[in-house]
Amino acid sequence: MATMGEMLRAARSQAGLSLEAVSSATRIPRHNLIALETDDIDVLPAEPFTRGLIRVYARALAVPEEPVLNAYAAALSSRRLAAAEPDRALRRRQGRLAAGVTAAAAVIAVLVLLIVRSGGLPVLMAPESRTPDPEPTGIGLRAESTLALVAVRPTAIEVIVDGQSVFDGQLATGSSQTYSPQREIAVRAEDPDAIEVRIDGASIGFLGPPGGSYQRTWRVVVGG
Repeated sequence: MATMGEMLRAARSQAGLSLEAVSSATRIPRHNLIALETDDIDVLPAEPFTRGLIRVYARALAVPEEPVLNAYAAALSSRRLAAAEPDRALRRRQGRLAAGVTAAAAVIAVLVLLIVRSGGLPVLMAPESRTPDPEPTGIGLRAESTLALVAVRPTAIEVIVDGQSVFDGQLATGSSQTYSPQREIAVRAEDPDAIEVRIDGASIGFLGPPGGSYQRTWRVVVGG
């Protein structure tokens, strides 16, 4: 069975397209196209975003999406199995260590009980543990940074900058919106995997995973 990269390279070669031409047409960064064609899973973004890239790339090359997605899933499965082997060995070592610690703890408990019964050292109560405060929500954005939203296919979005709705409508394929918030920017999309996000010109992937309406918020970090 051909790999994901072999399928995409063969389709692009047959179409007579360069990486630059595909990147320009799909708005997928060139380094992501190279990672897809070389099956370099470690370089690719999280699984939901990578699946969105595969769909866009396959449509641009006019090839079926499912075989490429299945090949990607097979590569992920193989990678996880390979990564699980050292984890299993580590769990076995941890199990043996835990058994040793349990045995030592049992011996210590017996000794403490004997000391208490003999009127020796008092038993001290352990201090009450405290659950740490939750981490603040939101994604940091440096002051004066620009955030660009690029549509890889048509979708409806709403953009709220510093508490004001500045855009609520349909973005066509290839169109973009650029903003520079003072305090905060929130973006909601009906198809989050149709919107590529770029901060200061660098792509950080799609707005969110496929599967329905999704909202993401960036807060400006003063001095960040």
